[in-house]
Amino acid sequence: MAVAAVVAAPTVLAGCSGIGGSDDGVVTFRFANSPTALSLVRIADELGYWKDAGVKPEYVGPATSVPAVQLLDQNRVDIATGMFSNDIDGKVKGFKFTAIASSMLDLPDQPHMAYFTQAGSPITKTNLTAIEGKTVGLGPGKNSCTDLVIKRYLKKNGVDLNKVKFLELKPELVAPAIERGEVDLGVFHPPLVGVLLSKPDKFTQAFTSYDDWGPLGGQAPFVASNAWLQKHPEAAREFVGIIGKTANWANSHPKESAEIAGKTTGYPVEQTTNWHYAPNALLDKASLALWWDLVKDTGTPLEGSEKLKPEDIATNAFNPYATSADLLEHQNENASVLPGFRNNGVFKTPLVDIATAEK
Repeated sequence: MAVAAVVAAPTVLAGCSGIGGSDDGVVTFRFANSPTALSLVRIADELGYWKDAGVKPEYVGPATSVPAVQLLDQNRVDIATGMFSNDIDGKVKGFKFTAIASSMLDLPDQPHMAYFTQAGSPITKTNLTAIEGKTVGLGPGKNSCTDLVIKRYLKKNGVDLNKVKFLELKPELVAPAIERGEVDLGVFHPPLVGVLLSKPDKFTQAFTSYDDWGPLGGQAPFVASNAWLQKHPEAAREFVGIIGKTANWANSHPKESAEIAGKTTGYPVEQTTNWHYAPNALLDKASLALWWDLVKDTGTPLEGSEKLKPEDIATNAFNPYATSADLLEHQNENASVLPGFRNNGVFKTPLVDIATAEK
């Protein structure tokens, strides 16, 4: 998925060259800031959660189409978020990073992605073969969620993918292309989902990503460079705690979080929508494992990726809501907001060597 570090513009990231930093004892983390992308980091900023914290973001960017883990490997950011398919590829390539906090999930009324046509189009959820001979507009990037999910869903429903043209466009250009008749079906993330829903005279939502991958879909965890984690383990723990707190707030305040999404992305606040997030920022195996199947079904897996599993990439070691470093088996174990933190420090994990970690 094109999330915070994997969106829009080919601009080179600008920022300091070190690994994080410290200002009056506050640890900073470089985070790629894309003006039109949603981010729990920016929502936390709007809520004032970083103000008195011992860790805070240093926004660099804007973000580029370079995968999040590649930005980490190039020491251009310290923390990022992006599609887990890219995290799998990054591990195969030997990049030194770890997934430390969960992000969004998929719900019927708060989908990770939604698919729109022109109003009045014959392409519907029950008539998907009408897309044959036509064009689908999707975001840039092979093996991305915009690329993989639509192809698998169409394939499942009898569409011959060889008869469909898939056109990669910047996300903000897909809707105008639909209006001009250059694209027949477009792939959209929040906040644009809400913008298009507010214009039923122009656009019709045909189906959503929930129809393909269900409630565990869309997981694009926060990843951090191992160098930053080793240097600032307690700051990493505080970061994950704030992300969990922000996710819990956003889930319980969908209208207000959508308004913040509009404010931070520049879209009309009355039109925008937000994602639903995994409670408490806890990571699980099931939502991450979906990505292996997705890439295998309709993408191009890198050789060696089949040898990896979620716990080779992700950990709850830095999550103050966790009772161990282990990943949950499933988000069903994480269905409610926890009343408070459940540990006092960073847990030992084989993914990052932290001298002060607890067993």
